[in-house]
Amino acid sequence: MTRDEALKQLNEFVPRMVDYAEDRNRVVSGHANVSRLSAAIRHRLISEDEVTSVALENYSFSAVEKFVQEVYWRSYWKSWLEMRPQVWSAYREDLAEIGSGARRAAEKVLSGQSGIEIFDYFANELVTTGYLHNHARMWFAAIWVHEFKLPWQLGADFFQQHLLDGDPASNTLSWRWVAGLHTAGKNYLARASNLKQNIAPEILNAHLGGLERLSHPEAAFPPTNEGAPPPIPVAEIEYGDQPLDAASSGLWLHEDDLNPDLKILEGSVRVVVMTSSDLHDQNGYASMRREWIASASEATAERIGPMAEMMTTDDTASALADWAGTHGLKTVVAYQPWVGPVRDGLTKVEACLAGEGIKLHLIRKPTDQVWVPLATAGFFGFWKKFQKKHPILKDLA
Repeated sequence: MTRDEALKQLNEFVPRMVDYAEDRNRVVSGHANVSRLSAAIRHRLISEDEVTSVALENYSFSAVEKFVQEVYWRSYWKSWLEMRPQVWSAYREDLAEIGSGARRAAEKVLSGQSGIEIFDYFANELVTTGYLHNHARMWFAAIWVHEFKLPWQLGADFFQQHLLDGDPASNTLSWRWVAGLHTAGKNYLARASNLKQNIAPEILNAHLGGLERLSHPEAAFPPTNEGAPPPIPVAEIEYGDQPLDAASSGLWLHEDDLNPDLKILEGSVRVVVMTSSDLHDQNGYASMRREWIASASEATAERIGPMAEMMTTDDTASALADWAGTHGLKTVVAYQPWVGPVRDGLTKVEACLAGEGIKLHLIRKPTDQVWVPLATAGFFGFWKKFQKKHPILKDLA
């Protein structure tokens, strides 16, 4: 997908925005009642603020409040995990320690013969399209954890491998919430009545086998009684909204943000748009997800122009050091990656660059800097504080 394609898709969804609050939970063929822009937003081909601006150019805030709110849920999850990175580290460590028995059980469930046909339908949709409706993700996770009693970490990893919009924060934390590990006293169960109410008949009626197993679901284990781990103060990072010194600095664009501020690019700054196969290998990304990221990265390099190079590498750190050295750069500037795979690779990147006498300088977009410290508790508390600080929403709160 390109940025222009994402903007076109956004504008095509405008007539449906006003009906989003009522229609968003319905799973229908083609998913026309949701924007399908999650992958573009996750990789920052377009920003949350751009989506919000288009919505408010066409409707009153009250008419599209639920749509705008949902756009910023991902921002909340990212901010929450940014202040509690140990949750991501623990998930990755737990995932690595899961034994062969549980992995074989998970493979059997994913073989298309789970015993619940609508679950098999969703698993196939994810693998073949790279997408699942949010409500389907919740049902899938609930069936995985509470009906099949499989480790939530394996289910989260399956999603992370295949979702084109796979986001370490929203994916990991949503699975924890379903399992009953995220919010004290709360979990999520998939109920047959809810599926019947929200899945279009042409889909559900063709996949009714095993649905009776969800008539009276029970939790695999009681939800936690503990609250969330306390937030860790996040160090402020320099705003990335000023031109770079083109003589000594270059910009590294990675998959967490493929839409640089135009001010940064003033003065013929060199840019490398890098697809990191080594990070994708470490996280088991499926071929469809790799191809989407590569295509979006290539389109970004083309949009920036002749000063941008597209590079695919299986050694991000070495490739970045070689690129910077070739152009005589003293500093590589990059948007601070969010907690997740790209961030996990930074230690090696920084060490490799330092070995060549090159500094890694991380920046953050001003809006990101504002909302990260606000995720101290639940979403609606975050939302109230966020509205008051947001340049567009503060006058509407």
